[in-house]
Amino acid sequence: MAWTKEEELRLRKVIKDSGVNLLKENLVQGTWGNTAVRLDEDHMLVTPTGLDYVALQPEDMPVVQISDTSVWSDGKKPTSERKIHAAIMADRPEINATIHSHPVWCSVLASARIELPVMSDEMQKLVGGPARVGAYGLPGTKKLKEGTVAAMKDRNACFMANHGVFCAGKDMDEAFEIIRIMEKSCREYIKQCTLKMTGQLEYSDELLFDYFVSKYGR
Repeated sequence: MAWTKEEELRLRKVIKDSGVNLLKENLVQGTWGNTAVRLDEDHMLVTPTGLDYVALQPEDMPVVQISDTSVWSDGKKPTSERKIHAAIMADRPEINATIHSHPVWCSVLASARIELPVMSDEMQKLVGGPARVGAYGLPGTKKLKEGTVAAMKDRNACFMANHGVFCAGKDMDEAFEIIRIMEKSCREYIKQCTLKMTGQLEYSDELLFDYFVSKYGR
């Protein structure tokens, strides 16, 4: 293992803080979602499965082998989505931090399986182009992993069909910038679509809700 104990301790706190910040910024719901940071070429720290982000402690983060995610040590049982984090890090050596989460507006497009076009120069810069939708697969499955990796080619974010958003950056600060711009861009896209479909000039969440009920309600 090439990393120092001091670096590991720092990154454990980065993981802890990332979960708390996702909650603070309403970018995750409950204990859903997971994050990871790279330790070296073949090891990463990930969040454990099913634990409250506020109660989570730095020592709870397991060390997972990237080349074989069944191998892990220290901490608590790792998230079942560790295979996706590992696959992205293996495929993209420049990526050192990853976030999988379920923000409200991103989850709308993920559930509808709609690709997000580039909404701003900032999105183009951070994401790298339109955000694709990865093939659907059940949590923890090979199909979900492969679909996410394919959708992330030449991108720093993608949707996981019916399953939220995945973001990746050179560090956790950049990964957070990316998930923020994804949520902002999704809301703006939905706003534009709502105004176009309703013919109204001013958007509100109530307008979107009323349109949805009128079109799809029983």
